[in-house]
Amino acid sequence: MKKLYLIIGGIVVLAIVGFIAKGLIFGALTGGHYQQNLNGTQTYSNNEGSVTVGNNASMPSEWPSDAPSNFAGGSIVFSGNSNPQTGKNGAVVSYTVKGGTIQGVSDYYKAQLTANGWTLQGNYNVAGQGVLAAQKDGRTFGVSISDSGNGSVTVTAGLELQ
Repeated sequence: MKKLYLIIGGIVVLAIVGFIAKGLIFGALTGGHYQQNLNGTQTYSNNEGSVTVGNNASMPSEWPSDAPSNFAGGSIVFSGNSNPQTGKNGAVVSYTVKGGTIQGVSDYYKAQLTANGWTLQGNYNVAGQGVLAAQKDGRTFGVSISDSGNGSVTVTAGLELQ
């Protein structure tokens, strides 16, 4: 049963990332809005939400205060929100942590989620990949942590909000 929750958590993260990226980037190409930001990032937005890409991106504006923000020292390269008026409300962030480990980042998320009242649904670590899933108040949180092979880890965290 625990593996089922992990698989579901991983699928939720990937679905949120895919939904936000597909809708926003396609929308930006077909009538959406593009903005080059002063910090070197680019923001694409349309009626489905917004995506910011670049090494100086920040946490998504819709990221709830009771969900863990990025691991200390993480460099955000992608963040996005989806518009609840056109589909499911969600937020996603992807970042890298130089000198980080899968176990260290996973431990951070477990501690932060538990401290903020989230119920851990599963935790899975194998072959350079970690997946963690949690739920709270009808919301689902998932995080994927991968060894980048260059002394850093890549983290993708997403929330499906109500």
